[in-house]
Amino acid sequence: MNGGSAHPLSAQGQWRSPPSLRRGFARVRENRGCAGCDGVTIEEFQRNLDVQLEELRRGVAEESYFAWPLRKIEVEKRPGSPERRTLLVPAVRDRVLQTAAAMYLEPILEPEFEECSFAYRRGRSVRMAV
Repeated sequence: MNGGSAHPLSAQGQWRSPPSLRRGFARVRENRGCAGCDGVTIEEFQRNLDVQLEELRRGVAEESYFAWPLRKIEVEKRPGSPERRTLLVPAVRDRVLQTAAAMYLEPILEPEFEECSFAYRRGRSVRMAV
């Protein structure tokens, strides 16, 4: 990154502002998904959304935030297939925070990536890399 630039996450906590966390929640809700280890579903999280987001914001600001353990689930590789694959599912609150951080960082970091880099980038895939 540019020499002398401040770390992107130090930008006055913009990535964990209430609007950023709300956008993170909206993306998590769009993706649906199940509850994590804490058993809290997206619908349950949404019932107290303002309180939940404020607790996340405060936890990060006060450095008391911790991520829940991942929930391990097995799913079919393909419908009807005997083959299984393991998924590790974060808690909804952890997905909200991770998504808010990713949404904030993506436009900052995207210009820094090489054209040949495909991992973890929106709109790029393994098939495109090969």
